[in-house]
Amino acid sequence: MSKQPILKSHRRPDIETTVVTVRSVKFGDGSYPVLAGPAAVESDDQINAAADAVAEAGGSVLRAGTFIAGGSPYEYRGVGPDAVWMLEHAGRRAGLPVATEVLEPAHVEAAAEYVDILEVGPDNMQNFVLLREVGSAHRPVIVHRGPSATIDEWLLAAEYVLDAGNERVVLCERGSRGFDPRTTDTIDISAVPTVQRLSHLPVVVDPAPSAGDPDLLPPLALAARSAGADGLLVPVHPDPANARTGNGAHLDAVQFAALMEALGIPSLRDEIDRIDRQLVKLLARRLNSSVEIARIKAGRDLDIYSPEREAELIAETRDDAEMLDIDPDYAQELMEVVLRHSRAAQRRDLGIDDADD
Repeated sequence: MSKQPILKSHRRPDIETTVVTVRSVKFGDGSYPVLAGPAAVESDDQINAAADAVAEAGGSVLRAGTFIAGGSPYEYRGVGPDAVWMLEHAGRRAGLPVATEVLEPAHVEAAAEYVDILEVGPDNMQNFVLLREVGSAHRPVIVHRGPSATIDEWLLAAEYVLDAGNERVVLCERGSRGFDPRTTDTIDISAVPTVQRLSHLPVVVDPAPSAGDPDLLPPLALAARSAGADGLLVPVHPDPANARTGNGAHLDAVQFAALMEALGIPSLRDEIDRIDRQLVKLLARRLNSSVEIARIKAGRDLDIYSPEREAELIAETRDDAEMLDIDPDYAQELMEVVLRHSRAAQRRDLGIDDADD
């Protein structure tokens, strides 16, 4: 009898939670990124208005359907191949990464050229050819739980992506099929801590399929956060009453902003604003101190510029960045900018015009 292999999706002793990074957005690091947008791209105006609403309320990722499938061949089919480009353009204009679901292996290459995150929807959770294709696409992947899937089946679906060489996988709980038509699919909140105990992959929640009503979505979203989810998916449309698809669960811009307020997302943005103001004050203090040092050196007839000291500062900055899990190149780039402006301020104060940077 062959031995069961150790699954890549299962928790490891050396990894608490895998952090999946998409530009500046991180899943699994303790933050709570919100992916939001319409169920389908309908027009340039519509997706750009949605992007503005998502960005202004503090959303992290613009998400929309571009390859459209429905339960009926007579449902809305989308705007065609241009939808992916329209989504990418709207996200770039709003300063947001973008995500979309792919339905077939043939969609993957075209979508990966434009979007930051690929999604495998619930109906394709066990489409193993598609899972391997997205695993080879060098893009983060969100694997949605199928409406009748067990947790083990869900993790095995993620295993196909991991086995294809892609370790940037996020799981999405989006409801299991129930018997009450008022709630469509029922969110399994207990799946969040259960999967987090079994797996190192981050878990997000999409409450929209269970809601079918925008008034039900905020309580489910808050429950997901309370359960410890690593993020949230929210349907947002600039004009929900006239949305072409989406189960009637879209929030408008005002409702989405209220949800983000309830989740505490704006308070995080306020915290960033406070940190930014502190950074400016610290830069001013550092600049004043560097000018004072230059005056002391000039009074003692010492060289103002010390390449050795700057090299030492940069080395210390890189060491500190590694300890704090920050890209050392990023930290060095910032320090080099600070040092360049310090030298310029010293020269201005001392009336030196011809010194080299």
